[in-house]
Amino acid sequence: MIWTFWGNVSGEELVGTSREVCNDPRFATRHYQLVDLMGVERFDVTSDHMIRLAEIDHIAALSNPSVRVAVAARDELIRMLSLYYEAESTDSPWEQQIFDSLTDAQAWADLKAET
Repeated sequence: MIWTFWGNVSGEELVGTSREVCNDPRFATRHYQLVDLMGVERFDVTSDHMIRLAEIDHIAALSNPSVRVAVAARDELIRMLSLYYEAESTDSPWEQQIFDSLTDAQAWADLKAET
């Protein structure tokens, strides 16, 4: 599953998208999530939003513990907040990796989906 964001992105948009994805009946069979943030110009997201994302994903991991999350982002704020999410998710079975290119994120996600 690939999420692509561009332009101005709000924390509420991220949280809402996460809820939609995790509530989708197809979620139980997903092996990875690729979050493409390469085209984001403004990232209006706080650490509180990242905590909420981690909480949503923690609940989702109960029904699908095999998800790998690949984040593609070059922006330093986005990368820092992604690391914050990772720190908030230490008890999650999900694996997360941050990449500075979409190609590398996709390659990792595809490789992980095969295992």
